[in-house]
Amino acid sequence: MSSTRYEPSLRIEPQPSSTLKWFLIANFAGATLILFVVIDWLIALPIAMLLWFYFYRLYNHHVLHRTPESVRLLVRETTGEWLLHTRDGAEREVTLSPSSYIHPQLVILILLAEGKHYTLPLLRGSLSEECFRALSVRLKMSKAIIN
Repeated sequence: MSSTRYEPSLRIEPQPSSTLKWFLIANFAGATLILFVVIDWLIALPIAMLLWFYFYRLYNHHVLHRTPESVRLLVRETTGEWLLHTRDGAEREVTLSPSSYIHPQLVILILLAEGKHYTLPLLRGSLSEECFRALSVRLKMSKAIIN
């Protein structure tokens, strides 16, 4: 079994993902359509407005990474520590939750820091191919060691 001290550091700089953008648009458009089909339009309209306001917040946070608490950079040091850099300039040491999700096309990182949690969805197109592969392998290896 190899030690994590000899692994190189990993820099994760998420980029806007067109796949995530279209996924959000399709889901919110479908939800809006269902609202207007099922509920009277006088009730559906304010609910739809709230729904699209939430879409705007999600889009800015997870697709464009423009909110102050959006992840700008995530670094896994050679010592095994994870450092989170947000758009507001803050740097926090975080721990990776074991409930993070790994799929060949998608990685969802759940990071815990000082009573707060950060969710970082990373699709294959939002990172370089080498970075996505290295992250997936590292996460699979750490889950294998835990189990």
